[in-house]
Parts: sequence; C-alpha cells; structure tokens
Amino acid sequence: MRKKKNINDAVEILHRTFIKDRPDRISSLETERVNAEVAKIIHDLRKDAGLNQKELAALIGTTQSAISRLEYADYEGHSLSMLNRIAKALNHRLTVLMIPRESEGNTIRYVFQEIIKKLRQSRGLTVRQLAQKLGLDPEEIIVMERNNGYRPSSSTLFKLSRFYEIPQIRLNALAGVTQQIPHDLKKQASKFAAHSESFSTLTREEKKYLDEFVKVLKVET
Repeated sequence: MRKKKNINDAVEILHRTFIKDRPDRISSLETERVNAEVAKIIHDLRKDAGLNQKELAALIGTTQSAISRLEYADYEGHSLSMLNRIAKALNHRLTVLMIPRESEGNTIRYVFQEIIKKLRQSRGLTVRQLAQKLGLDPEEIIVMERNNGYRPSSSTLFKLSRFYEIPQIRLNALAGVTQQIPHDLKKQASKFAAHSESFSTLTREEKKYLDEFVKVLKVET
C-alpha cells in the first residue's frame, strides 16, 4: 500500500513539474493520447475482422511492417488517406469529430464509453458477439465505445440495461440523455475515469474499479 502511494506521489510531482500550467507540455500529452487512440482503433478493428497484420496490409496494398507501425502507440505518421483506406478495407466509414475541451459532461460521457467497452471485455465478448446478443449493428457498438458525441437511442439503452441488469435511468444519465446526474453516480464516475485506460484488454485494477462502479450503477433511484 505504501509503495502504491509513493508511485502516485511521484506521478503527481512529475505532472506538476513538467506538465501543469505548461501549454506546450499539455499539447504534447494530448497529441500522444490521440496517437495512442488511433493505434488502438486500428488494432481493435483488425482483430474484430479476424485479420493479422499481413492480411490487412494485403487488403490496402501496403506492408506488414507499415501496419505494425500504425498500431504502435507512439507512431506520429498517421494520415487521413491511410486511415480512410483501412476503414474501407474493414467496411467502416472514417469520420472526424471535434469536441469541446474537458468538462464535467464530457467526463460523464467518457465514462459511458469506457463502461460499455469494459463491460463487454469483462464478459469476453467481441463487438460482433455483443451486437448479436443485443440485436444491434456492430457499427453502433463501435460508435458507442469510441465517439464521445454519440447519443444512443432509448431502445439501445433499454437493451443494454436488460443485458447488464443495470437500471436504464442510470445508463441514461451516463449517456447524456438526461441532465440530472445523481451525486453518487457523478462521484463514482470521476473515480472510475481517473483509473481507466483505453487498452484493448481489461487490467486487474480496472476490473476492480469496474466492479465498484457497476455496484453503484445498479442502485435503484
């Protein structure tokens, strides 16, 4: 426990020293996060399509090493043309979305994305498998997990509510469908957001915070 606190203290010191109140550092950090997210999306879509890197490379007329670079979190050479080629090869459509900087509402909707993704991962389901169980288009699952501005329909939220046994009114609040967010849900959402990472697998620590958050979500209001 002491070691964990020391690690957290070290991270906080590094943040204050090198990032806080430094627009250039903050911009660099945001760029790294975008690069990591793009790499993750390519990796996840390829896996969902059941392709290895060499097979995807063949579909878009490039090399396996090029795909490997694109899936590397620190790679900075992503281009819209290449991403569009990958999207078409995997039967997807590339879109560009700009959203306001972080706010409480954005945090809540980010948590909705992460909850939908991590609940799926916790049950060992692929996007297609979850879509089949819910009777939804796989594309909608992908958008829900990755698009902060997406608002699922009441029908979709109802299906999610029944499948995961979570009151729909609580999912509505996370999805931004309703403006009133219960205090306990808001508090736990912030805690979950602070410990959530956009990885393709669920870590043990994330599973712990997911379980805690789901308990709060299942509280009837």
